[in-house]
Amino acid sequence: MEQTRTNKKTIAIVAAVACLALAAALGTYAWLTSQSSLTNTFTVGSINTPDKQPDGNDPEKPGSDDWKVKGNLIETKWVDKSKLVPGASIDKNPNVGLGKDSDSAYVFVYVKNALVNSGTNQSDTPYFTIGSNWTAVPGTNEAWVAKTTGTDGQYISGLFMYKKGASDNNPVALVAKSDASVFTGELFSAVTAPSTLTKDMVASNPQMIVSAYIFGADQKDGSQSSAETALAQAKAWAAEQAK
Repeated sequence: MEQTRTNKKTIAIVAAVACLALAAALGTYAWLTSQSSLTNTFTVGSINTPDKQPDGNDPEKPGSDDWKVKGNLIETKWVDKSKLVPGASIDKNPNVGLGKDSDSAYVFVYVKNALVNSGTNQSDTPYFTIGSNWTAVPGTNEAWVAKTTGTDGQYISGLFMYKKGASDNNPVALVAKSDASVFTGELFSAVTAPSTLTKDMVASNPQMIVSAYIFGADQKDGSQSSAETALAQAKAWAAEQAK
């Protein structure tokens, strides 16, 4: 029994010594440790509406006080209830802008031509000529594919993308500025009614609907590039607009 008590005391002493050694070790390590914290503040991207820029006739810097504005879509020449006259052109100049401090973005415009009755020949349908900063999104058979008059650059409807200076099949980002609005330039400047257009061809409520789709240039999906992602999203969007 005495031997057992002695062993217990020995164990207790050893345990106490071990605790003291651990405390001493932790005290030593406290001198040799370092902790750091780095706080990063994030913000979210934005697509801001452009400011008016009355500084000349450059279509990439619209200069009219009489803007027709719908979000980022701007027209400076359209007159409401303009009349369709065979052989005549009507001023209409859709342009897309990004306000200062926006994200750079890919820009698409879908034009839905509902000026004539279903079944009217394309050659009899009012058309427009696209500007040099734009091209029709390539494709076949889909609802959003651009319809042409058969003359280069002349279209009656479809999906178009901003691609100033590029020659491949992907869009080009409109580069935003921190101190000023930027613009794509006009998709077209007028709508022309063919001389063959007759009154019975014109729809009861003739309209041309122009819609813009803006996709932030830093976004991408998986292995796709941001331009490829933007193009895929724009096609899906335009298919809905076409309905």
